[in-house]
Amino acid sequence: MRFKSPTLLLGMFCIALSPACTSTRSVHLRSNALEYLYPEGKPHATPARSVQLKVPVRVGLAFAPSARTYADPFTEVQKQHLLTRIAEAFRGKDFIASLEVLPSTYVTQGGSFQELDRLASAFGLDLMALISYDQRQFTETTNASLTYLTVVGAFAIQGEKNETHTLMDTVVYDIPSRALLFRSAGESSLKARSTPVTVDRAMRRESEESFERATDDLIGNLETALQAFREQVKSGTIRGEGTPAVEIVRATGGGGGGAGALGGPDLILAAALACAFWCGRRRGASWGRSR
Repeated sequence: MRFKSPTLLLGMFCIALSPACTSTRSVHLRSNALEYLYPEGKPHATPARSVQLKVPVRVGLAFAPSARTYADPFTEVQKQHLLTRIAEAFRGKDFIASLEVLPSTYVTQGGSFQELDRLASAFGLDLMALISYDQRQFTETTNASLTYLTVVGAFAIQGEKNETHTLMDTVVYDIPSRALLFRSAGESSLKARSTPVTVDRAMRRESEESFERATDDLIGNLETALQAFREQVKSGTIRGEGTPAVEIVRATGGGGGGAGALGGPDLILAAALACAFWCGRRRGASWGRSR
């Protein structure tokens, strides 16, 4: 059968290609701290009714395990880089003694609080900050894909519409009491275009950039959540009525809400030392006059 009309031939060819012109593919990366802490099929830990925080606290930071059962394209190098950025943003705070960035190999699926207990013993941790992530990427092939029939079009025409949406969520737990102290999140959305030849490389680059932007947002929101937590602690509870009571003490030994105030035994010892010092000076002064 011969087609005498080039226009008819081109029209039929375009119709044949039309499904590809609107095709969409997606990539989904995720992890979930609550699935790690409260795995299905295991008894769930019940938080204590009261929390005692010894400041300055020692904090561990780690990503919750990935939900994937195969290689996660969100690499360990990327994760350690982002965790280090978060740690650096909070180092030097007067209420933080240390921030320990932990590799993903130390947190395994279903490890729960029993694993956090082991990490606390190994690294001397008081609190654990677990970061979850959820990133979705979409690539839509537009009508510009008709130009891909030429070599130049495939390399030069950006007919792929890419979208990347990232959510990073952090929960901070007191390890001994199993109590959630506070949480915060960071978000990022990116839109870009690419050629079909470079789409995979472009998607990887956009994934990294979106994680970086979400981390920026997370750091700012964590600072806000931390300040809100400190204010809430003044009322004697973690997050208001119905949540565990909280008491702040100095790690060197001190009273409750006064965060470092001297208790009864401390006052007696201090008074005795002051008295001894004063009496010593009196004796010294008397001995000098006698000479």
